[in-house]
Amino acid sequence: MTHGYMFSGSGSNVYVQNLCRALVCGGHEVHLLCQEPDPLSYDFVDAHATADSGGTGVLGERSTPYPGRCVVYNPVIGDLLPVYVYDEYPGWRVKTFLDLTQEELDLYLEANTAALETVARESGAPAAVTNHSVPGPLIARRALGGLGVPYVSIVHGSCLQYVARRSPLYMELAREGLAGARRILALSRHSAGTIAEDFPHLAGRTVSFPGGVDTDLFRPDALDPALPRELRGGAGRGPEQARALLELQERGPETTGELAERLASIAATYDARAHDRDAGERLERLFAADGPLVVYVGKLIHSKGVHVLFQAFARVRRRTGARLLVVGFGTFREALQALTLALGTGDGRLLSLVARSGRLLEGGVEAPLEHFEPGPGLLREAEGMHEDVEFIGPLYHEDLARLLPAAEVSVVPSIFPETFGLVAAEEAASGVVPFVANHSGLSEAAAIIGKGLPFPLAVGMEDFGENLARALIKYLGLPEEERRLSRETVRRNCVEHLGWERLAGRLVRLCAGEE
Repeated sequence: MTHGYMFSGSGSNVYVQNLCRALVCGGHEVHLLCQEPDPLSYDFVDAHATADSGGTGVLGERSTPYPGRCVVYNPVIGDLLPVYVYDEYPGWRVKTFLDLTQEELDLYLEANTAALETVARESGAPAAVTNHSVPGPLIARRALGGLGVPYVSIVHGSCLQYVARRSPLYMELAREGLAGARRILALSRHSAGTIAEDFPHLAGRTVSFPGGVDTDLFRPDALDPALPRELRGGAGRGPEQARALLELQERGPETTGELAERLASIAATYDARAHDRDAGERLERLFAADGPLVVYVGKLIHSKGVHVLFQAFARVRRRTGARLLVVGFGTFREALQALTLALGTGDGRLLSLVARSGRLLEGGVEAPLEHFEPGPGLLREAEGMHEDVEFIGPLYHEDLARLLPAAEVSVVPSIFPETFGLVAAEEAASGVVPFVANHSGLSEAAAIIGKGLPFPLAVGMEDFGENLARALIKYLGLPEEERRLSRETVRRNCVEHLGWERLAGRLVRLCAGEE
Protein backbone atom coordinates (compact mmCIF):
# COMPACT_ATOMS: atom_id res chain seq x y z
CA MET A 1 0.00 0.00 0.00
CA THR A 2 1.22 3.52 -0.77
CA HIS A 3 0.43 6.71 1.15
CA GLY A 4 2.81 9.65 0.98
CA TYR A 5 2.13 11.06 4.43
CA MET A 6 1.66 10.26 8.12
CA PHE A 7 -0.83 8.43 10.33
CA SER A 8 -2.51 11.46 11.92
CA GLY A 9 -3.34 15.11 11.35
CA SER A 10 -5.70 14.75 8.39
CA GLY A 11 -8.66 12.65 7.31
CA SER A 12 -6.73 10.61 4.76
CA ASN A 13 -3.90 9.98 7.23
CA VAL A 14 -6.30 8.59 9.81
CA TYR A 15 -8.11 6.64 7.10
CA VAL A 16 -4.93 4.83 6.06
CA GLN A 17 -3.98 4.14 9.67
CA ASN A 18 -7.32 2.55 10.46
CA LEU A 19 -7.55 0.64 7.19
CA CYS A 20 -4.16 -0.96 7.82
CA ARG A 21 -5.13 -1.82 11.38
CA ALA A 22 -8.33 -3.50 10.16
CA LEU A 23 -6.42 -5.50 7.54
CA VAL A 24 -3.90 -6.70 10.12
CA CYS A 25 -6.73 -7.49 12.51
CA GLY A 26 -8.17 -9.68 9.75
CA GLY A 27 -4.92 -11.66 9.49
CA HIS A 28 -3.50 -9.98 6.37
CA GLU A 29 0.09 -8.91 5.73
CA VAL A 30 0.49 -5.23 4.82
CA HIS A 31 3.58 -3.49 3.46
CA LEU A 32 2.90 0.25 3.68
CA LEU A 33 5.01 3.00 2.12
CA CYS A 34 4.47 6.35 3.86
CA GLN A 35 6.33 9.08 5.76
CA GLU A 36 5.08 8.39 9.30
CA PRO A 37 8.15 9.13 11.48
CA ASP A 38 7.23 6.93 14.45
CA PRO A 39 5.17 3.99 13.15
CA LEU A 40 6.17 1.64 15.98
CA SER A 41 4.16 3.80 18.37
CA TYR A 42 1.03 2.45 16.67
CA ASP A 43 -0.28 -0.85 17.99
CA PHE A 44 -0.64 -2.62 14.63
CA VAL A 45 2.87 -1.98 13.22
CA ASP A 46 5.41 -4.82 13.50
CA ALA A 47 8.42 -3.25 11.79
CA HIS A 48 9.81 0.07 10.54
CA ALA A 49 12.21 0.36 7.61
CA THR A 50 13.50 2.65 4.88
CA ALA A 51 13.23 1.89 1.17
CA ASP A 52 15.05 3.13 -1.92
CA SER A 53 16.53 1.74 -5.12
CA GLY A 54 19.28 -0.01 -3.13
CA GLY A 55 16.93 -2.03 -0.95
CA THR A 56 15.28 -1.78 2.45
CA GLY A 57 16.86 -1.06 5.82
CA VAL A 58 15.22 -2.14 9.06
CA LEU A 59 14.98 0.62 11.71
CA GLY A 60 13.08 -1.31 14.36
CA GLU A 61 10.85 -4.29 15.08
CA ARG A 62 8.44 -5.50 17.75
CA SER A 63 5.54 -7.90 18.20
CA THR A 64 1.87 -6.89 18.13
CA PRO A 65 -1.31 -8.58 19.39
CA TYR A 66 -2.77 -8.85 15.88
CA PRO A 67 -2.90 -12.04 13.78
CA GLY A 68 -1.60 -10.23 10.68
CA ARG A 69 1.55 -8.19 10.12
CA CYS A 70 2.31 -4.61 9.04
CA VAL A 71 5.68 -3.26 7.95
CA VAL A 72 5.99 0.49 7.40
CA TYR A 73 8.63 1.75 4.96
CA ASN A 74 9.73 5.38 4.65
CA PRO A 75 10.76 5.98 1.03
CA VAL A 76 14.02 7.96 0.93
CA ILE A 77 12.91 11.17 -0.79
CA GLY A 78 15.13 13.88 0.70
CA ASP A 79 13.78 16.76 2.77
CA LEU A 80 11.00 17.98 0.44
CA LEU A 81 7.42 16.91 1.20
CA PRO A 82 4.90 17.86 -1.51
CA VAL A 83 1.35 18.35 -0.22
CA TYR A 84 -2.09 19.12 -1.63
CA VAL A 85 -2.94 21.90 0.84
CA TYR A 86 -0.08 23.78 2.48
CA ASP A 87 0.65 23.13 6.14
CA GLU A 88 3.74 22.90 8.31
CA TYR A 89 5.32 19.49 8.95
CA PRO A 90 8.20 19.44 11.46
CA GLY A 91 11.47 18.34 9.88
CA TRP A 92 10.24 18.83 6.30
CA ARG A 93 10.59 21.49 3.66
CA VAL A 94 6.99 21.72 2.49
CA LYS A 95 5.67 22.84 -0.90
CA THR A 96 2.31 22.27 -2.55
CA PHE A 97 2.38 20.12 -5.67
CA LEU A 98 1.33 23.15 -7.70
CA ASP A 99 4.44 25.00 -6.52
CA LEU A 100 6.94 22.25 -7.38
CA THR A 101 9.45 22.78 -10.13
CA GLN A 102 9.54 20.11 -12.82
CA GLU A 103 12.86 18.89 -11.46
CA GLU A 104 11.45 18.58 -7.93
CA LEU A 105 8.44 16.67 -9.19
CA ASP A 106 10.58 14.33 -11.29
CA LEU A 107 12.89 13.56 -8.37
CA TYR A 108 9.93 12.90 -6.06
CA LEU A 109 8.33 10.52 -8.55
CA GLU A 110 11.59 8.69 -9.24
CA ALA A 111 12.40 8.19 -5.55
CA ASN A 112 8.96 6.87 -4.70
CA THR A 113 8.84 4.64 -7.78
CA ALA A 114 12.18 3.08 -6.86
CA ALA A 115 11.07 2.52 -3.26
CA LEU A 116 7.80 0.88 -4.29
CA GLU A 117 9.50 -1.41 -6.78
CA THR A 118 11.98 -2.47 -4.12
CA VAL A 119 9.26 -3.26 -1.57
CA ALA A 120 7.13 -5.08 -4.15
CA ARG A 121 10.08 -7.30 -5.14
CA GLU A 122 11.19 -8.06 -1.59
CA SER A 123 7.70 -8.64 -0.15
CA GLY A 124 6.24 -10.62 -3.04
CA ALA A 125 2.88 -8.91 -2.47
CA PRO A 126 0.29 -10.16 -4.98
CA ALA A 127 -1.54 -6.81 -5.23
CA ALA A 128 -1.19 -3.16 -4.24
CA VAL A 129 -3.42 -0.33 -3.03
CA THR A 130 -2.66 3.32 -3.71
CA ASN A 131 -4.11 6.31 -1.85
CA HIS A 132 -4.85 9.66 -3.55
CA SER A 133 -5.43 10.13 -7.27
CA VAL A 134 -2.09 11.79 -7.91
CA PRO A 135 0.73 10.83 -7.87
CA GLY A 136 0.18 7.47 -6.10
CA PRO A 137 -1.42 5.61 -9.01
CA LEU A 138 1.19 6.92 -11.45
CA ILE A 139 3.98 5.73 -9.15
CA ALA A 140 2.33 2.31 -8.89
CA ARG A 141 1.94 2.01 -12.65
CA ARG A 142 5.61 2.81 -13.21
CA ALA A 143 6.88 0.62 -10.38
CA LEU A 144 4.61 -2.42 -10.76
CA GLY A 145 3.98 -2.62 -14.49
CA GLY A 146 7.04 -4.73 -15.15
CA LEU A 147 6.30 -7.01 -12.19
CA GLY A 148 2.77 -7.87 -13.21
CA VAL A 149 1.36 -6.74 -9.86
CA PRO A 150 -2.16 -5.25 -10.15
CA TYR A 151 -3.23 -2.26 -8.08
CA VAL A 152 -6.45 -0.60 -6.99
CA SER A 153 -6.57 3.13 -6.26
CA ILE A 154 -8.45 4.81 -3.43
CA VAL A 155 -9.27 8.41 -4.35
CA HIS A 156 -9.41 10.88 -1.46
CA GLY A 157 -10.79 14.37 -1.91
CA SER A 158 -7.94 16.86 -1.65
CA CYS A 159 -5.80 15.57 -4.50
CA LEU A 160 -8.46 16.07 -7.16
CA GLN A 161 -10.01 19.25 -5.79
CA TYR A 162 -6.85 21.13 -4.84
CA VAL A 163 -4.35 19.85 -7.42
CA ALA A 164 -5.53 17.87 -10.45
CA ARG A 165 -8.48 20.11 -11.26
CA ARG A 166 -6.24 23.17 -11.09
CA SER A 167 -3.45 21.91 -13.33
CA PRO A 168 -3.50 20.26 -16.78
CA LEU A 169 -0.17 18.62 -15.91
CA TYR A 170 -1.46 16.95 -12.74
CA MET A 171 -4.76 16.05 -14.37
CA GLU A 172 -2.82 14.18 -17.05
CA LEU A 173 -0.63 12.46 -14.44
CA ALA A 174 -3.76 11.41 -12.55
CA ARG A 175 -5.32 10.08 -15.76
CA GLU A 176 -2.22 8.08 -16.62
CA GLY A 177 -2.01 6.53 -13.16
CA LEU A 178 -5.68 5.74 -12.72
CA ALA A 179 -5.89 4.24 -16.21
CA GLY A 180 -3.65 1.40 -15.03
CA ALA A 181 -5.71 0.58 -11.92
CA ARG A 182 -7.75 -2.60 -11.71
CA ARG A 183 -10.39 -0.69 -9.76
CA ILE A 184 -10.82 2.95 -8.69
CA LEU A 185 -12.39 3.27 -5.25
CA ALA A 186 -14.35 6.43 -4.49
CA LEU A 187 -15.22 7.12 -0.86
CA SER A 188 -18.80 8.08 -1.75
CA ARG A 189 -21.20 8.16 -4.68
CA HIS A 190 -20.51 11.87 -4.96
CA SER A 191 -16.79 11.20 -5.30
CA ALA A 192 -17.49 8.50 -7.90
CA GLY A 193 -19.46 11.05 -9.88
CA THR A 194 -16.61 13.53 -9.67
CA ILE A 195 -14.17 10.93 -10.99
CA ALA A 196 -16.57 10.13 -13.85
CA GLU A 197 -16.71 13.83 -14.77
CA ASP A 198 -12.93 14.10 -14.91
CA PHE A 199 -12.24 10.65 -16.39
CA PRO A 200 -15.39 9.45 -18.19
CA HIS A 201 -13.52 6.55 -19.82
CA LEU A 202 -12.78 5.17 -16.32
CA ALA A 203 -16.35 5.32 -14.98
CA GLY A 204 -16.88 1.60 -15.54
CA ARG A 205 -13.94 0.77 -13.27
CA THR A 206 -15.00 3.15 -10.49
CA VAL A 207 -16.96 1.88 -7.48
CA SER A 208 -18.32 3.60 -4.39
CA PHE A 209 -16.39 2.54 -1.28
CA PRO A 210 -17.84 4.46 1.71
CA GLY A 211 -17.15 3.86 5.37
CA GLY A 212 -14.33 3.56 7.80
CA VAL A 213 -15.19 4.05 11.47
CA ASP A 214 -13.53 2.35 14.44
CA THR A 215 -16.71 1.57 16.33
CA ASP A 216 -14.77 -0.14 19.12
CA LEU A 217 -12.75 3.01 19.79
CA PHE A 218 -15.55 5.53 19.19
CA ARG A 219 -18.44 4.50 21.43
CA PRO A 220 -20.84 6.24 23.82
CA ASP A 221 -19.32 4.73 26.98
CA ALA A 222 -15.76 5.85 26.14
CA LEU A 223 -16.07 9.20 27.98
CA ASP A 224 -13.13 9.58 30.36
CA PRO A 225 -13.39 12.25 33.10
CA ALA A 226 -9.62 11.90 33.65
CA LEU A 227 -8.77 13.19 30.18
CA PRO A 228 -8.60 16.91 31.09
CA ARG A 229 -5.91 16.18 33.68
CA GLU A 230 -3.75 14.70 30.91
CA LEU A 231 -4.05 17.75 28.65
CA ARG A 232 -1.79 20.13 30.54
CA GLY A 233 1.48 21.72 29.49
CA GLY A 234 3.31 21.09 26.24
CA ALA A 235 4.16 23.33 23.31
CA GLY A 236 0.68 24.34 22.14
CA ARG A 237 -1.17 27.63 22.33
CA GLY A 238 -1.51 29.07 25.82
CA PRO A 239 -2.37 32.15 27.91
CA GLU A 240 0.44 34.17 26.31
CA GLN A 241 -1.14 33.89 22.89
CA ALA A 242 -4.57 34.71 24.34
CA ARG A 243 -3.10 37.89 25.84
CA ALA A 244 -1.39 38.73 22.55
CA LEU A 245 -4.76 38.53 20.78
CA LEU A 246 -6.30 40.89 23.34
CA GLU A 247 -3.43 43.32 22.79
CA LEU A 248 -4.01 43.10 19.04
CA GLN A 249 -7.64 44.03 19.62
CA GLU A 250 -6.73 46.94 21.87
CA ARG A 251 -4.15 48.35 19.46
CA GLY A 252 -6.43 47.77 16.50
CA PRO A 253 -4.85 46.92 13.13
CA GLU A 254 -5.95 49.39 10.49
CA THR A 255 -5.81 47.21 7.38
CA THR A 256 -6.46 43.62 6.41
CA GLY A 257 -2.78 43.21 5.60
CA GLU A 258 -1.74 44.41 9.04
CA LEU A 259 -4.28 42.07 10.66
CA ALA A 260 -2.93 39.11 8.68
CA GLU A 261 0.64 39.94 9.64
CA ARG A 262 -0.10 40.30 13.35
CA LEU A 263 -2.18 37.11 13.53
CA ALA A 264 0.58 35.22 11.74
CA SER A 265 3.08 36.49 14.29
CA ILE A 266 0.94 35.03 17.09
CA ALA A 267 0.58 31.70 15.29
CA ALA A 268 4.37 31.47 14.92
CA THR A 269 4.88 31.38 18.70
CA TYR A 270 3.42 27.92 19.41
CA ASP A 271 3.19 24.41 18.01
CA ALA A 272 -0.15 24.28 16.19
CA ARG A 273 -0.11 20.45 16.16
CA ALA A 274 -0.02 20.17 19.95
CA HIS A 275 -3.05 20.55 22.21
CA ASP A 276 -3.27 23.88 24.02
CA ARG A 277 -1.14 24.11 27.14
CA ASP A 278 -4.17 24.95 29.29
CA ALA A 279 -6.63 22.73 27.39
CA GLY A 280 -7.26 20.55 30.43
CA GLU A 281 -8.17 23.41 32.74
CA ARG A 282 -10.53 24.95 30.21
CA LEU A 283 -12.14 21.59 29.45
CA GLU A 284 -12.84 21.06 33.14
CA ARG A 285 -14.54 24.46 33.32
CA LEU A 286 -16.51 23.72 30.16
CA PHE A 287 -17.70 20.35 31.47
CA ALA A 288 -18.72 21.88 34.80
CA ALA A 289 -20.85 24.56 33.15
CA ASP A 290 -24.56 24.18 32.48
CA GLY A 291 -26.05 23.86 29.02
CA PRO A 292 -25.63 21.41 26.13
CA LEU A 293 -22.23 21.03 24.51
CA VAL A 294 -21.84 21.50 20.74
CA VAL A 295 -18.58 20.22 19.23
CA TYR A 296 -16.64 20.85 16.02
CA VAL A 297 -13.75 18.53 15.12
CA GLY A 298 -11.58 19.13 12.07
CA LYS A 299 -9.10 21.32 10.27
CA LEU A 300 -9.24 25.04 11.04
CA ILE A 301 -9.20 26.39 7.50
CA HIS A 302 -11.66 28.66 5.70
CA SER A 303 -13.14 25.91 3.54
CA LYS A 304 -14.29 23.94 6.61
CA GLY A 305 -16.87 26.66 7.35
CA VAL A 306 -16.20 27.07 11.08
CA HIS A 307 -16.94 30.79 10.73
CA VAL A 308 -20.48 29.89 9.58
CA LEU A 309 -20.87 27.71 12.67
CA PHE A 310 -19.91 30.71 14.81
CA GLN A 311 -22.56 32.83 13.13
CA ALA A 312 -25.18 30.15 13.80
CA PHE A 313 -23.95 29.48 17.32
CA ALA A 314 -24.59 33.07 18.38
CA ARG A 315 -28.33 32.42 18.10
CA VAL A 316 -28.13 28.80 19.33
CA ARG A 317 -26.41 29.96 22.51
CA ARG A 318 -29.03 32.66 23.11
CA ARG A 319 -31.90 30.21 22.75
CA THR A 320 -30.48 27.08 24.42
CA GLY A 321 -27.59 28.11 26.69
CA ALA A 322 -25.25 25.90 24.67
CA ARG A 323 -21.48 25.96 24.79
CA LEU A 324 -19.15 25.27 21.84
CA LEU A 325 -15.93 23.24 21.81
CA VAL A 326 -13.58 23.53 18.82
CA VAL A 327 -11.04 20.71 18.37
CA GLY A 328 -8.44 20.96 15.63
CA PHE A 329 -5.57 22.91 14.13
CA GLY A 330 -4.93 24.80 10.93
CA THR A 331 -3.71 28.01 9.35
CA PHE A 332 -7.06 29.76 9.97
CA ARG A 333 -7.08 29.24 13.74
CA GLU A 334 -5.95 32.72 14.78
CA ALA A 335 -8.49 34.28 12.41
CA LEU A 336 -11.22 32.19 14.05
CA GLN A 337 -9.98 33.16 17.51
CA ALA A 338 -10.11 36.83 16.47
CA LEU A 339 -13.59 36.35 14.99
CA THR A 340 -14.87 34.81 18.24
CA LEU A 341 -13.40 37.66 20.27
CA ALA A 342 -14.85 40.30 17.95
CA LEU A 343 -18.31 38.72 18.06
CA GLY A 344 -18.36 38.24 21.81
CA THR A 345 -17.12 41.73 22.67
CA GLY A 346 -19.19 43.59 20.10
CA ASP A 347 -16.10 44.82 18.25
CA GLY A 348 -17.56 45.74 14.88
CA ARG A 349 -14.27 47.10 13.57
CA LEU A 350 -12.35 43.86 14.17
CA LEU A 351 -15.31 41.81 12.93
CA SER A 352 -15.35 43.79 9.69
CA LEU A 353 -11.60 43.34 9.17
CA VAL A 354 -11.79 39.57 9.67
CA ALA A 355 -14.87 39.25 7.47
CA ARG A 356 -13.24 41.23 4.65
CA SER A 357 -9.92 39.40 4.89
CA GLY A 358 -11.19 35.84 4.53
CA ARG A 359 -8.56 33.51 3.09
CA LEU A 360 -5.88 36.19 3.43
CA LEU A 361 -5.71 35.21 7.10
CA GLU A 362 -4.63 31.67 6.20
CA GLY A 363 -2.06 32.76 3.62
CA GLY A 364 -4.37 33.02 0.61
CA VAL A 365 -5.87 35.84 -1.40
CA GLU A 366 -8.04 38.46 0.30
CA ALA A 367 -11.76 37.80 -0.22
CA PRO A 368 -14.81 38.07 2.08
CA LEU A 369 -15.69 35.15 4.32
CA GLU A 370 -18.07 32.90 2.39
CA HIS A 371 -21.61 32.24 3.66
CA PHE A 372 -21.06 34.83 6.40
CA GLU A 373 -23.15 37.93 7.08
CA PRO A 374 -21.62 40.33 9.62
CA GLY A 375 -23.79 43.11 10.94
CA PRO A 376 -25.30 44.76 14.02
CA GLY A 377 -27.88 41.98 14.47
CA LEU A 378 -25.18 39.35 14.68
CA LEU A 379 -23.19 41.39 17.19
CA ARG A 380 -26.24 41.77 19.42
CA GLU A 381 -26.93 38.03 19.36
CA ALA A 382 -23.28 37.17 19.97
CA GLU A 383 -22.72 39.37 23.02
CA GLY A 384 -20.57 37.44 25.49
CA MET A 385 -20.26 34.46 23.14
CA HIS A 386 -16.48 34.30 23.42
CA GLU A 387 -16.85 33.16 27.03
CA ASP A 388 -18.71 30.03 25.90
CA VAL A 389 -16.46 29.03 22.98
CA GLU A 390 -13.30 27.06 23.72
CA PHE A 391 -10.53 26.11 21.29
CA ILE A 392 -8.23 23.40 22.63
CA GLY A 393 -6.06 22.54 19.61
CA PRO A 394 -5.88 19.06 18.06
CA LEU A 395 -6.65 15.79 19.78
CA TYR A 396 -5.74 12.57 18.07
CA HIS A 397 -8.03 9.61 17.85
CA GLU A 398 -7.49 7.88 21.17
CA ASP A 399 -8.05 11.09 23.16
CA LEU A 400 -10.82 12.33 20.89
CA ALA A 401 -12.79 9.14 21.50
CA ARG A 402 -12.56 9.80 25.26
CA LEU A 403 -13.97 13.32 24.78
CA LEU A 404 -16.72 13.11 22.15
CA PRO A 405 -19.43 11.43 24.29
CA ALA A 406 -19.52 14.58 26.43
CA ALA A 407 -21.16 16.43 23.53
CA GLU A 408 -24.87 16.60 22.86
CA VAL A 409 -24.51 17.45 19.18
CA SER A 410 -21.78 18.04 16.58
CA VAL A 411 -21.49 20.06 13.38
CA VAL A 412 -19.57 19.49 10.13
CA PRO A 413 -20.12 22.87 8.41
CA SER A 414 -17.74 22.47 5.46
CA ILE A 415 -18.45 24.84 2.56
CA PHE A 416 -16.16 22.96 0.17
CA PRO A 417 -16.88 19.55 -1.42
CA GLU A 418 -15.98 16.65 0.86
CA THR A 419 -15.38 13.08 -0.22
CA PHE A 420 -17.24 11.61 2.75
CA GLY A 421 -18.18 12.75 6.26
CA LEU A 422 -15.85 10.48 8.18
CA VAL A 423 -15.65 12.85 11.16
CA ALA A 424 -19.44 12.90 11.32
CA ALA A 425 -19.44 9.11 11.33
CA GLU A 426 -16.94 8.97 14.21
CA GLU A 427 -19.04 11.44 16.16
CA ALA A 428 -22.17 9.40 15.49
CA ALA A 429 -20.39 6.21 16.61
CA SER A 430 -19.72 8.04 19.88
CA GLY A 431 -23.46 8.63 20.28
CA VAL A 432 -23.29 12.29 19.18
CA VAL A 433 -25.85 13.42 16.59
CA PRO A 434 -23.97 15.20 13.76
CA PHE A 435 -25.47 17.92 11.56
CA VAL A 436 -23.63 18.40 8.26
CA ALA A 437 -23.70 20.71 5.24
CA ASN A 438 -25.99 19.32 2.54
CA HIS A 439 -23.56 18.76 -0.32
CA SER A 440 -21.06 16.30 -1.81
CA GLY A 441 -20.10 13.25 0.24
CA LEU A 442 -21.44 14.83 3.42
CA SER A 443 -25.00 14.30 2.16
CA GLU A 444 -24.31 10.61 1.61
CA ALA A 445 -22.82 10.26 5.08
CA ALA A 446 -25.87 12.00 6.56
CA ALA A 447 -28.20 9.61 4.76
CA ILE A 448 -26.40 6.55 6.12
CA ILE A 449 -25.93 7.87 9.65
CA GLY A 450 -29.39 9.40 9.91
CA LYS A 451 -31.42 6.48 8.58
CA GLY A 452 -34.53 6.15 10.73
CA LEU A 453 -34.34 9.61 12.34
CA PRO A 454 -37.47 11.80 12.18
CA PHE A 455 -35.40 14.80 11.03
CA PRO A 456 -32.64 15.33 8.43
CA LEU A 457 -28.99 15.64 9.41
CA ALA A 458 -28.08 17.47 6.19
CA VAL A 459 -28.54 21.26 6.41
CA GLY A 460 -29.38 23.26 3.28
CA MET A 461 -26.70 25.57 1.88
CA GLU A 462 -29.12 28.34 0.85
CA ASP A 463 -28.86 30.73 3.82
CA PHE A 464 -26.62 28.15 5.47
CA GLY A 465 -25.97 29.93 8.77
CA GLU A 466 -29.66 30.54 9.38
CA ASN A 467 -30.58 26.94 8.50
CA LEU A 468 -27.86 25.58 10.76
CA ALA A 469 -29.04 27.68 13.70
CA ARG A 470 -32.62 26.46 13.21
CA ALA A 471 -31.57 22.80 12.99
CA LEU A 472 -29.49 22.96 16.17
CA ILE A 473 -32.11 24.87 18.15
CA LYS A 474 -34.84 22.45 17.09
CA TYR A 475 -32.79 19.37 18.00
CA LEU A 476 -31.63 20.74 21.36
CA GLY A 477 -35.25 21.59 22.15
CA LEU A 478 -36.42 17.99 21.78
CA PRO A 479 -37.37 16.03 24.91
CA GLU A 480 -34.49 14.09 26.47
CA GLU A 481 -36.02 10.73 25.54
CA GLU A 482 -36.20 11.69 21.83
CA ARG A 483 -32.60 12.86 21.88
CA ARG A 484 -31.54 9.61 23.58
CA LEU A 485 -33.24 7.56 20.89
CA SER A 486 -31.57 9.70 18.22
CA ARG A 487 -28.16 9.06 19.74
CA GLU A 488 -28.82 5.32 19.78
CA THR A 489 -29.97 5.39 16.15
CA VAL A 490 -26.88 7.13 14.76
CA ARG A 491 -24.61 4.80 16.74
CA ARG A 492 -26.40 1.71 15.46
CA ASN A 493 -26.23 2.90 11.85
CA CYS A 494 -22.46 3.36 12.08
CA VAL A 495 -21.90 -0.09 13.55
CA GLU A 496 -24.04 -1.76 10.90
CA HIS A 497 -22.85 0.10 7.81
CA LEU A 498 -19.54 1.93 8.32
CA GLY A 499 -17.19 -0.28 10.37
CA TRP A 500 -13.57 -0.82 9.30
CA GLU A 501 -13.79 -4.62 9.32
CA ARG A 502 -16.48 -4.53 6.64
CA LEU A 503 -14.42 -2.09 4.56
CA ALA A 504 -11.19 -4.07 4.86
CA GLY A 505 -12.87 -7.30 3.80
CA ARG A 506 -14.31 -5.67 0.71
CA LEU A 507 -10.91 -4.14 -0.18
CA VAL A 508 -9.32 -7.59 -0.15
CA ARG A 509 -11.98 -8.87 -2.53
CA LEU A 510 -11.48 -5.93 -4.86
CA CYS A 511 -7.71 -6.44 -4.89
CA ALA A 512 -8.24 -10.09 -5.80
CA GLY A 513 -10.54 -9.14 -8.67
CA GLU A 514 -13.55 -10.76 -6.99
CA GLU A 515 -15.70 -7.59 -7.31
